[in-house]
Amino acid sequence: MADDVDIASQNEEAFRQHLSTNHREKELPANGRCYNCEGPTEGNFCCKECREDWEKRKYFDNQRRIE
Repeated sequence: MADDVDIASQNEEAFRQHLSTNHREKELPANGRCYNCEGPTEGNFCCKECREDWEKRKYFDNQRRIE
């Protein structure tokens, strides 16, 4: 028989799955500046390294909010 901790853990996992399944990224509007380094660019990022840095920072910021 499952105890309260097991049930809470299962509920938390189900909630996280629900969030990740129903999460939709909003498209970043192109503003002529890199979202990471703020340098001039045609798109949202001036190079792949800036895009990767920005995505990592956004991921870790979201992790802090969940916990």
